[in-house]
Amino acid sequence: QRLKALPLECCSFSAQPDVMRCLSSVFFASASAASPIAKVVQLLSSLEAKVTAEGEKEQQQYEKFVQWCEDNAKEKQHELKNSAEHKESLEATIQKAEADISSTESAIADLSASISQNEGDLEKATAVRKAEHKDFLERDAEMADTIDTLERAMQTIKKEMTKGLMQLSTSAAHSMTDALSKVLDAPVVSGTDKAKLEAFLQSQAAAREDDGFAAAQEAQSSSQSSGFDAIMETFQDLLDKAESQRSQQTKEETEAQFNFEMLKQSLTDELKTENKELASARSRLASVKETLSTASGDLDETNKDSASDADTLKQLQTDCMQTASDHEMSVKGRSDELKALSEAKKIISEMTGGAAGKAYGLVQVRSATNAKTQSVDRVVSMLRSLGKSQEDMQMALLATKVSSTALSGDDVFAKVKGLIRDMLTRLVEKAEADAKEHEWCTTTTKETTAKKEDHEATVAKLTSRADKAKSVIAKAQARLATLQAELAELNKMQAEMDANRNSEHSDFLEAQADYEQGIEGVQAAIKVLKDYYGKSSALLQQPAVGTHSASGGAAGGIIGLLEVCESDFSKLLAEAEADEKEAASVYERQTKDNKLAKTEKETSTKYTKKEVARTEKALAELNDDTEAEQAELDATLEYLAKVNKRCVAKPETYADRKAKREAEISGLKNALKILEEETASEFLAVRSVRRHV
Repeated sequence: QRLKALPLECCSFSAQPDVMRCLSSVFFASASAASPIAKVVQLLSSLEAKVTAEGEKEQQQYEKFVQWCEDNAKEKQHELKNSAEHKESLEATIQKAEADISSTESAIADLSASISQNEGDLEKATAVRKAEHKDFLERDAEMADTIDTLERAMQTIKKEMTKGLMQLSTSAAHSMTDALSKVLDAPVVSGTDKAKLEAFLQSQAAAREDDGFAAAQEAQSSSQSSGFDAIMETFQDLLDKAESQRSQQTKEETEAQFNFEMLKQSLTDELKTENKELASARSRLASVKETLSTASGDLDETNKDSASDADTLKQLQTDCMQTASDHEMSVKGRSDELKALSEAKKIISEMTGGAAGKAYGLVQVRSATNAKTQSVDRVVSMLRSLGKSQEDMQMALLATKVSSTALSGDDVFAKVKGLIRDMLTRLVEKAEADAKEHEWCTTTTKETTAKKEDHEATVAKLTSRADKAKSVIAKAQARLATLQAELAELNKMQAEMDANRNSEHSDFLEAQADYEQGIEGVQAAIKVLKDYYGKSSALLQQPAVGTHSASGGAAGGIIGLLEVCESDFSKLLAEAEADEKEAASVYERQTKDNKLAKTEKETSTKYTKKEVARTEKALAELNDDTEAEQAELDATLEYLAKVNKRCVAKPETYADRKAKREAEISGLKNALKILEEETASEFLAVRSVRRHV
C-alpha cells in the first residue's frame, strides 16, 4: 500500500511537464518493482535535472533582460543628449530675444519721447505763428488806413492848388483836419512831422477865422504857396515811409510764414518718420515677444521631457540593479540546492546499498492464472475504451498488443508493463514537447509583442521629434528668407537713397549758384539805379521847362520790381537751403536707421543660420535613430509573424490537446492500478515469506 500511495501523492497537475514526469515516475516505480531507495535516487536526479533546467531558462531570461536594460539606457542617454542640445539652442534664442526686446523697448521709449517733444514744439510754433499773423493783420490794416489818409490828403491839396487857391476851402479843411487827426498818432509820423502837420492845420484854421480874408489872401499868397509845397513834401515823405514800412512788414510776415512753414514741414516730416519707425519697432517687438514665448514654451516642454527621461533612466537603473541582485541571489540559491541534492544522492548511493539489497530482494511469486487473465482483460478493455473515446489509434493498437501478449503465456505483467511504459513514455515526451512549445509560444509572443510595442512607441516618439524639428527648421528658414529679402530690400533702398541724395545735392549746388549769382546781379543793378536816381530831386516836382530830366517815377518802379526779384531769389535760395538741410538730415537719419536695422537683421540671420544648422544636425540624428529603430521594428514584426504562424494558426488548441492527453494518461494510470494490485500482492507475499523465514 505504501508503494501504491507514495507516487500518486507526489503528482501535481498544475503544470503539464511536471504532470508528465510525475506520471512517468509513478509508472516506472510500479511497473519495474524497483526498490524505494532506487526510487528516491531517481526522484533526486529528476529534481536535480528540473532545477538545472530552470536555472538555464532563468539565465536566458536574465541575459535578455540585461540586453533590454542596456538598450533602454542607451536610448534614454541619447534622448537626454538631444534634449540638452535643444535646450542650449532654445536658451540662446531666448537670450537673444530678451536682448532684442530690451533694445526695442528702449528705442520705442526714445521715439515716443521725441514724438511728444516734436508735437509740443509744433503746437507751440503754430500758436506763436497765429498770434504773429493776427498782429500783422492789425498793423497792416492800420498802415493801409494811414496810407489811404495820406493819399486823400495829398489829393485834396493838389485839387485846391489846381484851382489857384493858396488856402483850403472850408469843406476841404474840415475833411483834411478829420483825416489828419487820425494820422498824427500813426507810428510813421515822427515828432517833427507831427509838429509840421499841426502847424499847417492851425494856420489854415486861423486864416479862415480872420475877417479880412480877401486882403490877407493877397498879402500872404507867396507864403501860402511855400507852405503847401512844404506840407506836400511832408505828406510824400510820410507816404513813402508808410509804404516802405508796410512793405517791410509784409516782407517780415512772408519770411516769418516761410520760416514757420519750413519748421512745420520739418517737424511734420520728422513726426511722420518717427511714427513709421515707432510702428515698425512695435511690430518688431511683438514678433520678438512671440518668438520668446514660443521658445520659452518649447524650453519648458524640453525641460519636462528631460526631467521625465532622467527619472525614467534612474528608475531603469534601479530596477535593473535590483533584478541583477535578485538574479545573483537566485543563482546562489540554485547552486546551494544542486549541491544539497548531489550530496544527498552521493550519501544514499554510498551508504544504503547493502540494506536495500537485503530488504528489497526480488522474489518471484506466482499468481493464479485466472487472476492475471482477468487483470489483463480489464486493462485491455480500458485501453480500448480510451482509444475509442479519444479517437486515438495508438491507444487501440496498444490494447491489441496487450491482448496478444496475454495470449502468449509468457510473463504477462512484465510485457504489459513494458508496453504501457513505452506508450506512457511517448505520451510524456509528447506532452513535455507540447508544453515546452506552448510555453515558448506564450513567452515569445509576449516578449515579441512587448518589444514591438516598445519599438512602435520609440518610432512614434522619434517621428514626433523629427516633425517638430522640421517645423522649427521650416519656421527658421522662412524667417531667414524674410530677413534676407528685407536685407536685399534695405540695400536696394539705401542705394536708391544714395543716388537720390547725390542728385538732389547736385541740383541744390546748381540752384544755389544760380540764385546767389542772380541776387548779386539784382543787388548790383539796384545799387547802380539808386546811386544815379538818388542824386536828382525831380522825384517830387515837375521841372519848369521841357528839358531832359531823370525818369524818377519809372526808375522807382524798376527798383521796386528788382527788389521784388531780389526778395524772390532770396526766398527761393532760403527754401533751397532749407530743403537741402532737411533732405540731408532725413538722409543721414534714415541711413543711420538703415545701418541699425541692417546690423539687427544680419545678427538675426547669423543666429537663425546657427539655429537651422543645430536643428538640422539634430534632425539627421533623429532620422538615423528612426531608421535604425524602424529596422528593428520591421525585424520584430517579421519575427512576430513567424511566431504567429507557428503558434496561432493550428486546427487544435493547446487546451484541447492537453485535455485529451490528460484523459489518456488517466486511462493509462487506471490500467496501471489494475496491474499494481497484482504486483503489490506479490510484493506483500514476499515480505510475508521473509518474515516466516
